[in-house]
Amino acid sequence: MSIHIYRKIIKNGVEIKIKNKKIQLVYPTPIWEKFPRTLHKIFADTTAYLFTWQLPLINKDTLVCHFSNSLLENLFFKILIYSIPMNIFDDNQLKTSELIKDFLNLNFLSQFKGNFFSSFTSGKKIKAKLKERAILLFSFGKESLLTYGLLKEMKIEPILIFIKEPLSQFENLHKKKLAKDFFNDFKDKVCFFPIDLGLLRQNTGMYWGWEIILSQYIFLLVPYLFYYQCKYLFLGNEQSCNFYLPDKEGFFINPVFEQSLKAMEILQNIPKQFFIKTLISSLVLPIHEIFITYILHYRYSNIGKYQMSCFSEEETAKRNRWCGQCEKCARIYIFLKALNINPKKVNFVKKNMLSLKKEKLYVLFNRNSVDSAYGSSGLGRDEQLLAFYLAYKNKVKGQLIDKFARLYLKEAKKKKHKLIKTYFNIFNNHYLLPFFLKKKIIKIFIEEKENVLQYIKKILSS
Repeated sequence: MSIHIYRKIIKNGVEIKIKNKKIQLVYPTPIWEKFPRTLHKIFADTTAYLFTWQLPLINKDTLVCHFSNSLLENLFFKILIYSIPMNIFDDNQLKTSELIKDFLNLNFLSQFKGNFFSSFTSGKKIKAKLKERAILLFSFGKESLLTYGLLKEMKIEPILIFIKEPLSQFENLHKKKLAKDFFNDFKDKVCFFPIDLGLLRQNTGMYWGWEIILSQYIFLLVPYLFYYQCKYLFLGNEQSCNFYLPDKEGFFINPVFEQSLKAMEILQNIPKQFFIKTLISSLVLPIHEIFITYILHYRYSNIGKYQMSCFSEEETAKRNRWCGQCEKCARIYIFLKALNINPKKVNFVKKNMLSLKKEKLYVLFNRNSVDSAYGSSGLGRDEQLLAFYLAYKNKVKGQLIDKFARLYLKEAKKKKHKLIKTYFNIFNNHYLLPFFLKKKIIKIFIEEKENVLQYIKKILSS
């Protein structure tokens, strides 16, 4: 039995109907009214496709879409093909070939029953005079906070938007409070944009529907681009997002493909399809996570105190900004300790993240028990090896520091120069950085590289 999908353009957005269930995507009235009416149909068709592609994989059935196939379908299809294999890192019984086969076969059988030709628009009457301002996909994570700091230093107006997922209740509560305090400090408002269409994601088992969440966000922000006339849309993609490895069948897999440089090149076509020349980029693309952590907390210390990088899925996250039960908490904690940043600064309190009970959260000790695709891929192991080594040299105490010393200290000493050179480097892959800003950003990174190398030299000599 097929799944029938209907979509309708409503007063301030789009409505999707599946069986007798209706879910609406609603924009603030000024945002939607500024979005050209001639683009509403292609936007609605694409929204319906983008949030229902996973339903055949959840229900093992085919889709019948009562709207035109999206002009952006090929773009998202390509990103999906490279993103779906990330699921093998959540379940090592899965095979990339089987995941791709299921997706291709079910997609092949799906049908579109709309008038394709009615989706076209010439764009002749659509004019957007872009301004030197940027939409920043804002999450209070270290990358978005550092990007905010860089934009303020370069006097580029930031438009901060947090996408409010309906299945992320703990995270939403914490970030609402953070946003209030943040505004009191910096007078920059964080706009919360709820997307009830997130209810169509699977929240148990395979978690289908989360694979291209970043691409969905970029697409959903198109009306905001028109309203704010932004020259830039910035993400928090950093250097390690470009890492990949072969799986047991020989397929190359990047567990965070849609955050990679390759995906970002593809995503440039989203604003182009709507006749707006906004550049999609990441200011932190040339550097690694541990270096990002250093710059944020040493150059922009007053901003860094707002950091929240926890997955916020565990019950312990209900009342605590950091749950202390996820791989993200563990990774950030050891970065902070490595760089002599007190975890209390980011409200990371009453959590002994270096006890043996937390061993399963660190990819360095056991990648198979880590609860994220990137973590369980093992690609972050060497950065974590360096972090533990710097924490050890920083005289940090804990059962896992002792275990690191027994198992990996010899390896860390042997590789330390290579690790430092890699993870505190500025990589030459910044051709997607805005030309007007590139020189200033790289200059800041060079300054901070000199500072962090001085810090490392000091603790290694002690």
